[in-house]
Amino acid sequence: MSKREPTVLTVTGILDSYAKEKSQLKENQPVKNLQLHFTTYCAASSIHGVRYIGERGRHIFERALWAVIVTALFTCCLVMIRQAYAKWEISPVTVTFATTETPIHTIPFPAVTFCPEAKFDPEKFNFTKTYLRQQFGSRLTKLELTYVQFSYLVCSSATQNHDLFEVRDLNDTIPVDICESLLDVTPEFDPLSVTYLNWIGHSLESGSALIPTFTAEGLCYTFNMLPYEEILRFNDPLKNSSQSANKPHKWSLEDGYPQEDALDAFPRRTFISGIEGGLRINSIYTNSSHLDHLCTESLQGFKVSLHHPCELPSMNKYFRLPLDQAVFVGIKPSMITVSPELRDYPAETRKCYFAQEKYLASYKVYTQQNCLDECLANHTWKHCDCIPFYLAVYGDDTKICGPAKFRCVQRCKTRFAGVGNSTSAKRPCNCWPACTSLTYDVEISQTDWSWSEEFGVWRQLNDRQLNITPHNTHLSMLSVYYKELQFLNCERKELYGTVEFFSNTGGLLGLFIGFSIVSAAELVYFLTVRIICNIIMYGTRTWAGHQG
Repeated sequence: MSKREPTVLTVTGILDSYAKEKSQLKENQPVKNLQLHFTTYCAASSIHGVRYIGERGRHIFERALWAVIVTALFTCCLVMIRQAYAKWEISPVTVTFATTETPIHTIPFPAVTFCPEAKFDPEKFNFTKTYLRQQFGSRLTKLELTYVQFSYLVCSSATQNHDLFEVRDLNDTIPVDICESLLDVTPEFDPLSVTYLNWIGHSLESGSALIPTFTAEGLCYTFNMLPYEEILRFNDPLKNSSQSANKPHKWSLEDGYPQEDALDAFPRRTFISGIEGGLRINSIYTNSSHLDHLCTESLQGFKVSLHHPCELPSMNKYFRLPLDQAVFVGIKPSMITVSPELRDYPAETRKCYFAQEKYLASYKVYTQQNCLDECLANHTWKHCDCIPFYLAVYGDDTKICGPAKFRCVQRCKTRFAGVGNSTSAKRPCNCWPACTSLTYDVEISQTDWSWSEEFGVWRQLNDRQLNITPHNTHLSMLSVYYKELQFLNCERKELYGTVEFFSNTGGLLGLFIGFSIVSAAELVYFLTVRIICNIIMYGTRTWAGHQG
């Protein structure tokens, strides 16, 4: 028995060793499968440098070196792709010059608004005399007290130097019909029938071509503006805009004019540059007795503003037309359009609104100025419980701010200038520009006009007495025209579209590691289809295939 023990122990040892080796082989088989599968992928991958990481028989240092190189390059590539994506997300839209010039006949001629500095007819209401009488203790009639309230809203001296015009019993609110009341005491426009309009060589009647409008300056007159009922949803201040309603309206902000040869379209447009192709308002009349040096700081004449025909005039930006002078205004349009591919972008991304994209409660047509006016009215209503009369966004039940609310209105304007016009995401009104916007840059020149000598010659030639006496009459002339036949507009376009972004991404991936869509397909293939097919062919134990 003792001689057979070593033999038994040897067989037992061999069996134990085989069982142990078999157990270790079974435990290491999944790892070997993964190693073999990874080596196969590295050898077949189209990504640069990966084949050296899994190549058989290479030193561990070589494998580690290439793993670091590939990882570092891939990380740099991801950083640059992230920067490109951030640029695409933050500013996907850019404004560039158009490739071709735009003819002036494709856009409307600007609306021209001029506001006389002579606010009151002294035979009906004399601001200076009434103010002095009140300061010296004289009693005013009820009608005079009413006009005093109104005058404080349109006299620049009273509004700009409010501390010097301390008047008792100022009202917080005034009647909604202030425009009609101001119209009663405003000097008559062209009482001597000497003012005439010339449009592209044709004479126009001032009564039909000029629309009375109300601004912060009081009663003004506007040429080529859409009638009130086409701009406002309600509240025509003078109930007289129907005088221009019969004009064919054949233009829209985004679509332009439907027919290139339509000459009767409204708003008016011109096909000719220079003075002969524009507007001339000749002999704008002012009576010397109507000049009030206390109301208007002795700055006499007219304030003139050029604006979009779809907008009510805002006299925050204007130039002056002095008495007895001729002013010539050369216009250079500035237009921004939008490319069709931006229609699918949200407004916050393209930073503009299409015509029907943003609803305004008071205006039918969206422009940035209309939006800001409505927002200012709401802002003033919230803080002052009233709105200024010239914003024209009120109904019959709205309170109109009187002179006692002047300080509150001014504070609202100041605050609104900081928040309403802000470009931050926290703006209360989101008044982005219109996607198709149109403004007018001007170049002004002026000269003295010796109109009295000219009228004297005409008086002799016509052998009749013109009812004009130079010592109590002032005449002014305004000429507005385009400087050029074409202008170069701007266009909002995609800075990075989907194609550009993926092209940029693919270029970076290809430059750094040679990665492509085929490389991504290879990776998905080795993680899914390749494993499944190997299991079918070799079984679950050796699913990576046989080692060669």
